[in-house]
Amino acid sequence: MIRVAVVGYGRCGEAHARCYSAMPDAAVVAVVDSTPTRRRIACRHHPHAEVVGSLTELSAEVDLALICTPPSSHETYIEESLLRGAHVFCEKPVFLDPVNGRRLIDLASARARIIFPGHNYLFAPVLNALREQCSPARIGRPQRVEITIDRTRPAPGISDWRPGWRSDRGVAGGGILVDHGAHCVYLTEWLCDRQIRQVSCRIRYGASGIDDWSELRLRLGGGLTAMVTLDWRAVSRRTAYRVIGEYGTAAVVLDGQSGAVPGGRVTGPVPAQTRNGHTHADWMPEMAREVLRHVVSASDVRALAAPALTVAEVIAAAYASARAGGRWHSVGTHDRARTDLPHQAGARWRAIRSGKSSP
Repeated sequence: MIRVAVVGYGRCGEAHARCYSAMPDAAVVAVVDSTPTRRRIACRHHPHAEVVGSLTELSAEVDLALICTPPSSHETYIEESLLRGAHVFCEKPVFLDPVNGRRLIDLASARARIIFPGHNYLFAPVLNALREQCSPARIGRPQRVEITIDRTRPAPGISDWRPGWRSDRGVAGGGILVDHGAHCVYLTEWLCDRQIRQVSCRIRYGASGIDDWSELRLRLGGGLTAMVTLDWRAVSRRTAYRVIGEYGTAAVVLDGQSGAVPGGRVTGPVPAQTRNGHTHADWMPEMAREVLRHVVSASDVRALAAPALTVAEVIAAAYASARAGGRWHSVGTHDRARTDLPHQAGARWRAIRSGKSSP
């Protein structure tokens, strides 16, 4: 039985706790949250768990820590959990500082503990269907990826603790580029099995001082390019993914829009997207099974964490590019010299998904 501690009992942490409580080979033995009202709720939901206000107060033996707090605290909680001897699952973005990310990966490797990134969109049925459709056998060699994320506002947090925390740089670590951009970085690489080499970025800052609009241009291996547009002040909600190949296009537009995109051939239908809020709880069981599998094997430590480090490197380069007027910035080279070929880049994602998502 794998003993699980949930660190941060907001919407996301509550959903993770519910998921792992239902797993036959896991038990939620502890909940950590700094807010008294959330601790009282956790006590009701998990009466047999130890519920405390900080990791330093925790006395229970823990095999796996699920870090579900805002991004500014992730690196601290990762280090504390690893030093306690626990494996780590962490919501995105796992790291804000690439230098610190490399140090924590070294620590995890030295202790044979995993850092599993919460890249939950890899487990979304609609995106797995899209990835199958955009394989080279169907649309030819991918040439361009386009992602558009339109939202009318940042997702609100729980009323018990700072519902507007995503608009506070000190808590969120950034604005829309950190929040939605993290997903777009790993999805871009995953959809086309290529690694991001360079980034150019433009940013608009809102009244609160955080970025509420961003446009990313990406250069990947093999001459592939990508355009990612993120907006927190859109008129309506829209999510669109498009992969353009040599002789076809695979695309999906979510949030009630049509799946067909003019100017290309959509290669097949995609599953309907479920509606369960930004925790995406219906994707969690498959991801949780993968996490537990890696906890048992304690394998692929560096490969598992590599995509999280890539996210941190790309976002850091994007902010630097924006400060320099959109000038192209190179992305860190921690494992990029040997991953120009699609099958080599894809190996990083197969560490997370057991190869199930490979086209």
